[in-house]
Amino acid sequence: METSPKTQNRIRRDFSKITSTLAIPNLIDVQKRSYDRFLQMNLLPEERANHGLQAVFTSIFPFSDFRETCSLDFVRYSIGEWQCKCSELKGLEYLRMTCSNCGSKIMTDHPHEETVTCQQCGFLNKNRVTKCDICGNPVDPHLEYTIPDCQERGMTFAVPLKVTFRLFVYDKDPETGARMMRDAKEEEVYFGEIPLMTDHGTFIINGTERVIVSQLHRSPGVFFTKDGTRTYLAKIIPYRGSWVEFEYDQKEVLSVRIDRKRKFHGTVFLRALGLESDESILRQFYAPVGLRLDSPTACTVTVPPVVLERERLRDRQTRGRRETFPVFAGITLTKPMVSELDKGVAVEAKVKPSDLEGALFIADVVDLETGEVLFEANDPVPDDIADRLKGKKHTALDIFFPDWDLCGAVLSNTLAKDSTRNAKEALLEIYRRMRPGDPPTLDSARSLFY
Repeated sequence: METSPKTQNRIRRDFSKITSTLAIPNLIDVQKRSYDRFLQMNLLPEERANHGLQAVFTSIFPFSDFRETCSLDFVRYSIGEWQCKCSELKGLEYLRMTCSNCGSKIMTDHPHEETVTCQQCGFLNKNRVTKCDICGNPVDPHLEYTIPDCQERGMTFAVPLKVTFRLFVYDKDPETGARMMRDAKEEEVYFGEIPLMTDHGTFIINGTERVIVSQLHRSPGVFFTKDGTRTYLAKIIPYRGSWVEFEYDQKEVLSVRIDRKRKFHGTVFLRALGLESDESILRQFYAPVGLRLDSPTACTVTVPPVVLERERLRDRQTRGRRETFPVFAGITLTKPMVSELDKGVAVEAKVKPSDLEGALFIADVVDLETGEVLFEANDPVPDDIADRLKGKKHTALDIFFPDWDLCGAVLSNTLAKDSTRNAKEALLEIYRRMRPGDPPTLDSARSLFY
């Protein structure tokens, strides 16, 4: 019985009559060149450009500890081991030669070829790459397992990545803060295995041939999504770092999530960023309105120019053109008032104490004689405010109207629920939310947040 040979190449016959004018391009050349550009595997450290893996290390290092007594710096990295067959020659420098025409260094990507073209002048040089005197071979990447070996044994076709770091230790003067270097140490560290791309543009992962496909990533920026009819959610997506998400609940309280961990009040996040007091948060987002008590039945409200700006912003949002602007406390901005506000001059309007319904204090009201806090920031303005402040010398009265302001009552409601009072308490609260069970310290909370 005739047996067919185990391996037999099929004959490809071409029956086309129209000759092809364009050669079939190398469709995987882009992937291979892109990965080579990322690794820069066959380049010496001083020859590497600041992109790919080199850019990743240089963007992260150097960094110091929180006391700034130690600093870790990146020096260089190496991918794989370049050596000859007998391991006598080691190093990428043996794949360099000098151009006979211009004298520049030439990188021999293919050391077994007879000629090498100079990248500077284009001169065709005879390949004079250094070869081992013992085995007669140039240096090549040393691969412990070949591609067929990795496929048979279920292994990953990869080479070791080694990174050289330099550690600086400083002595810091407690009075002046000046640093003096005490010690410096340089060491090469094994960083892990990095996969290599085959000639087919694939990777061998655990014995299986795989390819890299394009994946969609969220672009960095601020994104708003609508939840319901009047509620919007916001996400801050950075280019590198933690995601910050803002959301509401049914009670109109603003909450924040960092990296989708446990949520906390939004004002805690603002305090950690530097807006420590209730007054600084309220003044940042609400329009302060001055209040003067004339009598138990009459008072004067000072309208700042920012009120007109926010009314016009609201008018643009509704695509309307109004000549008068009804605002808060029964006040309507007429043409003369708008003209003064356009000039940057605040205007005054007479109102009744009953018209101040829904108004809140934007700053603490303090008795100047005793130092007693009569009203705290974010407290509602009472109807009998004239009677309660009668005969007392107090600080200026600044109020705001959350129902009128573009921000709404969200931040006011959140402040009422917030138990923190300064940046220190806010940082500790964020640390407890993100790492429950870990005892918080101020230094660890700062390093986690900042």
